[in-house]
Amino acid sequence: MTQQIKTTLLTGFCDLVDQLHHNPEILLTSAGINPHQVARLSGYLPLSSVTTLLQKSAQQLDCADFGLRLAHSQGVAALAFLGPAISQSLTLEEFLKVAIDLLGNPPYGLRLALQNKGDRACLSFHCLEDLQEQVETPQAAEQCREFLMGVCLNTLQTLCGDHFQLEAVHLKTQRPLHGQYQEYFKAPVHFGSDCNLFVLSSNALLLPTEKCGTGLRALFKAYIDDLLQQGATDLPGQVEQLIDCLMPLKRCSLQEVANQLGLHKRTLQRRLRNRGLVFEDILDRIRRERAEYYLSGEQPPMSQISSMLGYREQSSFNRACARWFKATPMRVRRRLLANAAHGAVETE
Repeated sequence: MTQQIKTTLLTGFCDLVDQLHHNPEILLTSAGINPHQVARLSGYLPLSSVTTLLQKSAQQLDCADFGLRLAHSQGVAALAFLGPAISQSLTLEEFLKVAIDLLGNPPYGLRLALQNKGDRACLSFHCLEDLQEQVETPQAAEQCREFLMGVCLNTLQTLCGDHFQLEAVHLKTQRPLHGQYQEYFKAPVHFGSDCNLFVLSSNALLLPTEKCGTGLRALFKAYIDDLLQQGATDLPGQVEQLIDCLMPLKRCSLQEVANQLGLHKRTLQRRLRNRGLVFEDILDRIRRERAEYYLSGEQPPMSQISSMLGYREQSSFNRACARWFKATPMRVRRRLLANAAHGAVETE
């Protein structure tokens, strides 16, 4: 399978090349990439073509840290394709698990792995080993390695804010390409390692994802735009997708969903009613399903669940649980955990 990445990951490429006094269209064309596709940031690009582009840019611009510069310069809109992973996660660990699964499937085919080892966790980039076999020179693979790891770091920092910090970075390359690693990674960098990976504290995996931060609001906007273009084509499916996206932002109203669909709220109500549906019932069902999922584990805390479901007050979540489950959120959690433990004993 040909590894691909979203063209949005070249957000900022043209601006960066302009700043370095070169013509971005010439570089794109020389790498076999259509400049118009990059201008529109539409569709996907073969990872091998992007790798060639990064290497040519680094060489012709005499900029050995080009890959990291490009990753560092990108805004959150470049990460919109990770919207599904962000919308489904409460913690950094949950996000990484969903993102790893998302990126491992077509059209990406990028292999990453997360291992929790005591007080340390390792995020390894096996996709970069696959890439080494597809490109002409080791230097090209190294540029792409730094770019993708830089994008990953940018994502983690966007998700967790100032609370996130790497413990160390390990790279397979035997020698540094430049002297800017400390500036970008803010952590010790080790060369000649067995694998390309990030080392972080296991406690960092418990960090909550800051879905209501200013940066992530822009990311969700980009994700929603992409979702409406490429997601469900039927109205009920689009409404459900928008509810999933807008709940964590506490903007999940009939008016907001209608706005995103370019409809008057009465028009949306009428079209749903013609299908035997009511917006408030759809929202309530999704909230109940999510609440049951979140309460089936020992984490996260009730206040975080309440926020993720779009409630502004904990008391509103408590009342909803009483209506859904005839119990408080804590009692529902205890019941679900007890049922899970009983089921595990029966299967042994």
